[in-house]
Parts: sequence; structure tokens; C-alpha cells
Amino acid sequence: MKSFWQHENGKIYALRCNTFGKVTGAAGPLDPDALEHLDTYEYGPAAVPWLGRAMAAGQLRRINPNAVARVTKATGTMMP
Repeated sequence: MKSFWQHENGKIYALRCNTFGKVTGAAGPLDPDALEHLDTYEYGPAAVPWLGRAMAAGQLRRINPNAVARVTKATGTMMP
């Protein structure tokens, strides 16, 4: 399963996870103004350990790609 996730530091990543929720590949950080379809990214292993730990620590949250346009550029947080 592939989806967009935002780290608490404001950066956005495309993550590929297996059916058990384990991160198996990642792409990013990505430009929130130029997000592409999730199948167009190359998912590599470099950031997987770090993102897996961030996910387990609750520092990542899944985001709706249609709402990403509302991400503020200054803080990387979602606007109300």
C-alpha cells in the first residue's frame, strides 16, 4: 500500500508499506506543491529505518493528497 505521510517536522514522504503496516520503501522529502501519483515515485530503502521508527513513535501522520494544497509552506502543518 502506498500513501503520503507528513512528519512532525513538516516534510512529506511517499511511503510503501506491506499489509502489516511495516515500511518497505520511501521517497522524499517531497515538494507539497508538486506531488505526483504515488506510482510515479521510486521507493528506496535509505530512509526506511528512520521513517519506520518515526511511524512507531507517532511522529508521522497519513495525509490526504487532495488536502496537501492546504499545507502551509512556513510550518508544514495543516491549516484548519
